Amino acid sequence: MKINSGNNLALKFIFIAFALNLAEAQKPTYKICVPALILPACNELMTKRSEIASIECVAGRDRVDCLDIVERRGADFMAVDPEDLYLAFKKKNEDFAVFSDIRTKEEIEAEFRYEGIILIKKNSGINSLSDLRGKKSCHTGYGRNVGYKIPITKLKRHEIFKVDADVNLSPVERELKALSELFPQSCLAGKYSDNNEVNEKLKKSYSNLCALCENPTRCDYPDKFSGYDGAIKCLVENGGDVAFTKVIYVRKYFGLPIGHATESLTEAQANPNDYEYLCEDATKVPITERACTWAQRPWQAYMGNGDITNKHLDMLQSRLKVFYEDAKSTDHMTYAKQMMVNEKNTVVPKDNVILPGDHLSKAQYTDVIERQLLDGNSNDEKIKLCVSSNVAMRKCQAMSDVSYSRDIRPTFECILKDNEKCIESLSEGNADAVVVQSKTFEMHNLSNLKAILYEQLDDDDNDKYVVIAHDGIEFNQIKKADLQFDPDNLRSINAALHFSTKQRKQSGKLCPQTIKSVPNGELQVINSRDLSKHSDKILICQDMTTRSLNEFKRCNFDFTLPTAVYVSKSVNPNREATIKHAFVTMSEKFGHKKPYEDVFELFGQFEEGQENVIFNDDAVALTTQEGSVTQTDYKKMRCLI
Repeated sequence: MKINSGNNLALKFIFIAFALNLAEAQKPTYKICVPALILPACNELMTKRSEIASIECVAGRDRVDCLDIVERRGADFMAVDPEDLYLAFKKKNEDFAVFSDIRTKEEIEAEFRYEGIILIKKNSGINSLSDLRGKKSCHTGYGRNVGYKIPITKLKRHEIFKVDADVNLSPVERELKALSELFPQSCLAGKYSDNNEVNEKLKKSYSNLCALCENPTRCDYPDKFSGYDGAIKCLVENGGDVAFTKVIYVRKYFGLPIGHATESLTEAQANPNDYEYLCEDATKVPITERACTWAQRPWQAYMGNGDITNKHLDMLQSRLKVFYEDAKSTDHMTYAKQMMVNEKNTVVPKDNVILPGDHLSKAQYTDVIERQLLDGNSNDEKIKLCVSSNVAMRKCQAMSDVSYSRDIRPTFECILKDNEKCIESLSEGNADAVVVQSKTFEMHNLSNLKAILYEQLDDDDNDKYVVIAHDGIEFNQIKKADLQFDPDNLRSINAALHFSTKQRKQSGKLCPQTIKSVPNGELQVINSRDLSKHSDKILICQDMTTRSLNEFKRCNFDFTLPTAVYVSKSVNPNREATIKHAFVTMSEKFGHKKPYEDVFELFGQFEEGQENVIFNDDAVALTTQEGSVTQTDYKKMRCLI
């Protein structure tokens, strides 16, 4: 049979298509788990076609959730910080494997990111760690790794840094007090507390910790003598005796080659022969030689579950290198940043995978994460948070673990009891804190408790309860009109009660039990999220005037009592300050739009089908300010007093 050229061409195309499909089918596909917040970034940057391998994006609630998803084989791998490695280590160390680092191109050969060192002057008289007592110290900043957490952890281990368990001081203050007694003058810039009042108090009490800073009164960033290079300048230019910083900045400052380079790219700011490293074993090393480090911080990395080594790991490592370099040229730089992409960095595959716990131990970083504010195991080192459901217990435990890994101290201990038992536990001193939501506020006897922190809602959030009416309604009509609301919705009832106090239609006080919703009333209480369904209506404001629907943020009757953190009225003031500090710090790290929201969502839905677990899903932060709706006003409106 004769086949014409047209048929030949068709067969050729069929064969090519078949070959391409076969090649595509033979390419391995990997699943990366990312926090839901950055799923759009992952889909945009990670799922592009590749000749090497395909990658699919799987969304978890946050990185804490992704650890569970990767362990359950819902995904193959994820991007991690060292603190995430610690959580994996504690969860199930043997079922995770670190297989690639994200390193700077400048330090591409360095096994670890931060190499923490002690820099001193030659002939300083400092011949051991114990000789540091009474010397003037220079730090990168408060709470930072190489300039604060690592030195404190290691000096405490050598029993040089000792914290007095003074119950009249908060644990944070005890640590600062001990540091101020160890070093008579320092530059330790930064915020000592997220509470401005506490921050100022601590800096006044321990002003010697700011004495070597460029601006001792302010003692905050930016400061010439803070940061990695600033700590060195503090030593060289400002009378310091010891600087806690990292190796690469020492080499840059003193004009020394970096990595495998034979020549320096920077000009020496001082004579390197006048300075040396003090080692943990009391030996000394010239800074022109290889440094002796007392702890390192691992790089950001990619970590998979235990099956990752059986899935053509070399192909995944190659695919990630391609992704990373391609992502640097994207138009969506915000997306790139969310995916841990930085122009100065690159992906470096590991020759051999390593367990997260082994990786942290090799870096001597585990004890840095696990550092305690106090010596021993006193109860003051824990905040006992009482919760009243299994799902709340799961969230509390996740919250406790991630807070501990991210240096929030004291740590949280979770206690599960029913609602009333939680309240009793606080009154009896068997628990430290409980979170009470507005929907359960009236169910409890809180007479022995006091609120110390309150949820803050997003001012930009479209979630207010408003009163609407037909366009053209007159003032006199508003004063007499009937009101329809949802009698099964607490916030709707509260808005109706609040409106009634302004309308003054009826004599006498209306209470939740006596106010009645009138079907098809001329006025309606609705949530502002539903305003689009009522485009022909107008808003009624608290002064009984009318406004357009788009002004609901300042024209509403929302009367929502914020969820609050309660403690016993008899709690020690310093203990109260400690509890407040821990919760506020957690909010500042994991709250809405905060730096580590992708690590753990403190607010937002915790599990599918479970709303408002511990905190309200719509909250954005915890604050010491009670807000516009006070408990006293709320009790009056609800006829509780």
